[in-house]
Amino acid sequence: MYGRFLYAWPATPDYRPLTNEAAEVEPELQSALTALIRLPSEDVDGVFVPQSVWLSDGAIVKFEEFRQSVDVTKRALDGHERQWFVKGETTVLRLAGTLAYMTWAIGLGASASNSFDGITGSLEPKTIDEQSMAAAIRLWREFFWPHARAALRQIGLSDRHKNARRVLRWLKANRTADISVKDIRREALAQALDAEDTEKLLDGLTKAGWLRRKPLEPTGSAGRKGHRWLVNPILY
Repeated sequence: MYGRFLYAWPATPDYRPLTNEAAEVEPELQSALTALIRLPSEDVDGVFVPQSVWLSDGAIVKFEEFRQSVDVTKRALDGHERQWFVKGETTVLRLAGTLAYMTWAIGLGASASNSFDGITGSLEPKTIDEQSMAAAIRLWREFFWPHARAALRQIGLSDRHKNARRVLRWLKANRTADISVKDIRREALAQALDAEDTEKLLDGLTKAGWLRRKPLEPTGSAGRKGHRWLVNPILY
């Protein structure tokens, strides 16, 4: 489901002193939303009637260029980033449709008259124009994609990242000074990885500076030596 969200962080508004005056609702925006709400979606019998809204020739050209770019870029991605990125084509289509209808609805007030332009302007759009497609692509590339990458890094780009974060959370909660592969595999990861993959994960955390491998120490009666790792106290 995470791949279907459009992640966004609105800019922090400037400070404004308290006032008893209520902010006025933009009448143009209110009229546009009302026009969109009133668009018919059912026939006289109350049955939903789908409508086909085609892309203009110019919009098709823009969209194909975008699809080619997605096809090239996705090959350099993996994990959650790739899964979110490849949904960009359908997302851009929806955004283009939304922008086209918002432009139409906002323009209704300006073209409201009995003239030919006013009458044709009130008709529901039947195509998505090139300008709406270009705006949708720019919005997706420059706003939603960067925010998605930031959000996805918080949950981990891949299973490897998720396991690393899982281990770090366990270490922080238990405030363990040093650990072994066995500790992490059984306690932190609930045996989700085998011993070899667990050691690779710990080596990765070592390279990142969270752990430091200790010299080999004898373990058990047989005198076998097992690796242990010191935990960076900054984690606590």
